[in-house]
Amino acid sequence: MKFTLEITKPESGSSLGFKTIYFNAFKINIIERYSGKTTSKFYHIVIKLRTIEDEIINTTDGAGRIKLKESDYQAYGQLAKALTSYEYRNKLIDRKKIDDDFINFILSRMVGHYQL
Repeated sequence: MKFTLEITKPESGSSLGFKTIYFNAFKINIIERYSGKTTSKFYHIVIKLRTIEDEIINTTDGAGRIKLKESDYQAYGQLAKALTSYEYRNKLIDRKKIDDDFINFILSRMVGHYQL
């Protein structure tokens, strides 16, 4: 499945970070809120599924978003860190593998919340 990953780095002094994954028929928005001014510790991570026209697709329980569990923060943090690493930016590592690992992690957390 083809996808495009867009990463928006937090502005200086901001406690929010954004990632968007575009597929042909839908997109996934990931909103990261950090505790404090550093991006090393997550306060919460919200995932929203949208159509290409920006309409939110509700979960099976009617919510418009999913919050990642705190037990997933460490794994998510490692994957997100790889996406912003020096090696990734300068194509010194296999970017396709890093992207696939990140996408698979996000999709695996979403599968149980949406009716396929």
